[in-house]
Amino acid sequence: MEINYAQEIENLTKKLVSIKSVCGKKESENKIATFIYNYFSKLSYFKKHPDYIKTYDCGNNRLSAISYIKGKGNETIVLMGHIDTVDVLDYGKIQNLAFNPDKLIDALKKEFILDKEVLKDIDSNDYLFGRGALDMKAGVAAYMEIMKYFSNHIDELNGNLVFICECDEEGDSSGILKSLDILKEIKEKENFKYLALINGDYANVKGSDRYIYHGTVGKLLPCFMVVGKESHVGNPFNAFDPNLLLSLINKNMTLNMELCDVDEAQSTVPPISLKQNDNKDSYTVQTALSAISYFNYLTYTSSPEDVMKKCLKIGKASFQEAIDLMNDNYQKYCLLNKQKYHKLPYKVNVYTYEKWNELLNRNPNYSKQISKYGKKLLKENPNIDMRDYSYKVLLKSYEYYEDKKPVLIIFFGSMYYSSIKTDNPRILNALDSAIKKVQKESTYNIKLKAYYPFISDMSFLSTPFNRKQIEPLFTNTVYPINYPYEKIHNLNIPVINIGTYGKDGHTFVERLEKTYSFNEMPKLVYETIKAFFVK
Repeated sequence: MEINYAQEIENLTKKLVSIKSVCGKKESENKIATFIYNYFSKLSYFKKHPDYIKTYDCGNNRLSAISYIKGKGNETIVLMGHIDTVDVLDYGKIQNLAFNPDKLIDALKKEFILDKEVLKDIDSNDYLFGRGALDMKAGVAAYMEIMKYFSNHIDELNGNLVFICECDEEGDSSGILKSLDILKEIKEKENFKYLALINGDYANVKGSDRYIYHGTVGKLLPCFMVVGKESHVGNPFNAFDPNLLLSLINKNMTLNMELCDVDEAQSTVPPISLKQNDNKDSYTVQTALSAISYFNYLTYTSSPEDVMKKCLKIGKASFQEAIDLMNDNYQKYCLLNKQKYHKLPYKVNVYTYEKWNELLNRNPNYSKQISKYGKKLLKENPNIDMRDYSYKVLLKSYEYYEDKKPVLIIFFGSMYYSSIKTDNPRILNALDSAIKKVQKESTYNIKLKAYYPFISDMSFLSTPFNRKQIEPLFTNTVYPINYPYEKIHNLNIPVINIGTYGKDGHTFVERLEKTYSFNEMPKLVYETIKAFFVK
């Protein structure tokens, strides 16, 4: 039997978009989770099996929803989509219409000067505008309709389906982190064997090519903190300016193609700076004492261990470059002013956070006092930014550094998103079969690609790295993160992304390409499930 619910999926997408579900605002996130729960509870299958659907608290009373359908046997496919969106401040005066696709277009044309491509897409009538239409409520709607279909055709399933609708994907991923526990509970209760997870997140329109991904990109946030030597600006060569060193690190990190991961004719984008600032909060004629910078760093095959080694190498080279630059200019200054030149006293002094702790632990009071300070920070400000927390703790730790030489400390400053590539032949064959069937009726070139290019919560379902390769994440992260390596390793679910397409996600002209997203995409998901275990 064919699945062809394009109009139903479009209608449901609009309903989901109309429900404001901005990440971090639990009332709205909970409203959409409850809507999805109620949607399934009205279906005849779930009326017979009400314990197969539920919402669950992912922390701070923020809800996700889960449902499952039991066919024959224990083999199980997990479907997933996130139900939160980013905020709507970018819509300016028409924020109230960001969740109303039918009225938004006229308001956009009236309020903004739109570029030619946006106006062309409006005229084509093939794009649905609205916050979350693309990212990713259309994907959730399609998967809801697929679940509805199979709930009415249980006899077709030689397996089981689980559907996670998770909150907080756009934030700190508390939805998927809690869902790991829920997946484990269901697995043990029903004796399910998870074959794969299919996510429905979006990709960007580029020509007529559309991709199914059998893996996802990874992400780390390497951070560089410098404590230098302050001085009056009238004596600049007496200073070690942390901003100088960070500027050189920025030069050597940002857009450095040698830091790209390349695999299967794909390359990650190179690292780019996300922030650089010093500790001065007001104007003075004293140079800064300390500064911090951090970088978006995407991965395919590199582990946290690999990335730390590369950052350490760049940190040391940049430190030497800073010293050479200072000495070179000081020598020129001395020559110009007929002063005797002497080499500045600085030497390369670089630590990973792990090695920094080992050094300072020689002080018997260090570990206890720094732990006490960190707990105090969290108690006084439970929502403190991870990077700000790390900066403050490192500045406090510097008080225990007896040498007081300028130093560079490298650490990780965010939750880790693991790269994943699914090479299981059964999965690849199922995807190939689905593509061939849908391609016959499609004007798009549907292709298989290894890595989904955007950060997503798929990264928490599996990891290719062993504990040793992951260990530098734990030893080099200042903030007490809760990366659940053992849970991920034990579930170890291969991931696939079959999602919607559109343009300009996370902007006020976010828009969904309707033809592919409401027609080909759901059929690809259906045919993939069918290739696994439909009669």
